[in-house]
Formats: sequence, structure tokens, C-alpha cells
Amino acid sequence: MLVANILIKLKKEDILIKLKKEEIKLVAVILWNLWNNHNGAVSDGSCKDPLSLVSFLLCFLNQFQEAIRNSMTTKHTSTSPQSIFSQWKIPPTGYVKANFDATVLASGDISSIGVVIRDAKGNFMVGLAKQILGLFDPKVIESYAAKTAIKLLLDLHLHMIILEGDCQKVVKMIQSTDTDASPCGMLVDDILIDTQNFATWETSWVPRKLNNVAHCFAKYGCCISDDFIWRDFPPDFIATALAADIISN
Repeated sequence: MLVANILIKLKKEDILIKLKKEEIKLVAVILWNLWNNHNGAVSDGSCKDPLSLVSFLLCFLNQFQEAIRNSMTTKHTSTSPQSIFSQWKIPPTGYVKANFDATVLASGDISSIGVVIRDAKGNFMVGLAKQILGLFDPKVIESYAAKTAIKLLLDLHLHMIILEGDCQKVVKMIQSTDTDASPCGMLVDDILIDTQNFATWETSWVPRKLNNVAHCFAKYGCCISDDFIWRDFPPDFIATALAADIISN
């Protein structure tokens, strides 16, 4: 209600009309962070004090503006076929989208996975980060990340889903149902069996730059010793990537 009241006041006083497009984006980012801080206070008391919140917002805005500049540079300079992938896409109405990713940290003999689930408005629903001791073939750990995403979707009783990742090999295996006896193939077999429980599903590939939220979760997984799951309220370390995806739509 706090954010809604602010928006109503801005509209009544025609303030939004006077702002430039980039300034409106900044207002949206600030209000989104204020709302997220408010939700944290209501749900579990994990809100920031005013000084910390201002410091976080300044850092967040700098990162957000840098992300926008990088995005614009990419749009103007890229001439490859992948340039058609200019932004993360929200799922169609009625669907949810689960992005998955994996990271292999050779220096610490650690692998990790990340999953984020968002609804048809791009709103954060669930995030997961998990560390796995040992080094694995990247395709194997990506397959495990996809399997974990499917299990999470089933646990949440979601029925219309899109599974999305940046590993072409794994995505193509799931799409074609052409598996083999390799560790990667056996994990994909498990995925295909589990997908029979959905009313409708599909899987798609995106470049790494458009899988940034899941990648942030995967990187965080390298720093923890147990599984972490966030529901409804996203952690601070994905705030910039999450907001950039929402605004790009």
C-alpha cells in the first residue's frame, strides 16, 4: 500500500509526466527496493535501517545504471544472430518460468547450482542456491540444476511451466528427448519422466547474459555449506539483476 499510495500521489500531481524515461525507471527501482524492504520488515523483521537502506539504494542505482549502459552498448554493437536475444522474457499468462544455472569452482573443488522461479508478471516466487562438493563436467552439473528446478516446480504444485537455461547441450537434449547412458543423459531421463506430471511444459535456451538471476544464485551457492531457498522475497544479492529483467519487459 505504501508504494501504491506514492505512485497515486505522483500521478495526481503529474510528476511522472514531467520525468524523462530514464528518470521514471529510477523511480521504479527506488520504489521497488522500498517495497522489498517493507516486505522484509513485515515477514521476518529482516529490514534495513534508514542509513543502510540509503547506502544500498545508491549502490543499487549505480549497478542498475551500469547494467542499462552495457545493455544499450550490446544492442548497438552486436551483429551476431544471438543479438535477437536482447532481454529476458516473462512467461505467458498462466505460466511460470524457472531459470537454472550451474557454476564450477576449480580452485575449491566445488560445484554449485542456482534456480529462480518467476510468474507471468516477472515477479519473484522462489530462489534456490546449493553447493555440491566435488568437480563435475559442466554439462552434468547443468543437468542437475535443471533436474533440481523441475523438482522445485513439482514441490510447489505448479502445472504450466517453462524451463530455461544457458547450456545448449542440456536444453537440446531435453527438447529432443534424445538421451544416452552418460551421466548427463541419465539426469535428462529423470527430467523427462518428471515433466510428465505437468499439464504443459516447454524448455528454452537463452544466452548467459539473459540468465543472470539464476547465475547469481549459482555463484552464491559456492559460498554456502547447505541448501538455501528463498520464497516470495528475493535476497539482496539478486536485486540488481532481478530489477533489470523486470524493467526490460
